[in-house]
Amino acid sequence: MTVTTGSTCAWTAASNDSWLTVTSGASGVGNGSVTISVPRNDGKDRKGTLTIAGKTATIEQDENKGK
Repeated sequence: MTVTTGSTCAWTAASNDSWLTVTSGASGVGNGSVTISVPRNDGKDRKGTLTIAGKTATIEQDENKGK
């Protein structure tokens, strides 16, 4: 995910759900990138969120159907 902001604006990125992990870019100043890890879903459909630079990003993942 890409963060676009003013050159002196500080920001953070954090997961709001245990199955989503911010693996790089947890904070920055100015423009930047956030990388997340999303593990395989062996259960039912799920939806999680991250808060990045004060905005909410939603991740939806379908259940594993053996494909």
